[in-house]
Amino acid sequence: MTSEPSTFDVNFVFDLAQRPTLEEELHMEKEIRAIRESDDIEELKKYAEMLSRQNHEQSYFIAGCLTKIGKLHATIASLKMNIERPSKTLLEKILRL
Repeated sequence: MTSEPSTFDVNFVFDLAQRPTLEEELHMEKEIRAIRESDDIEELKKYAEMLSRQNHEQSYFIAGCLTKIGKLHATIASLKMNIERPSKTLLEKILRL
């Protein structure tokens, strides 16, 4: 009566990845054009440094969130398996089956 454990479903990661809206894409393109038109190298260096720091912080945050989500999915799957598994009969408990 044992069933194979289901494989861990990572499709939730794909559900989290949403395409930006048209307005968000337009805003990004405007920022990129402003950067390309800039002649101030020092300003660009500061901007690149800021983006690098922000990217680093966001990477750690996202990694932590995905780890937590994965653990919660595993907990849910474990609880479902415990619920779906029928309790052992007295004979199975005695014989430790």
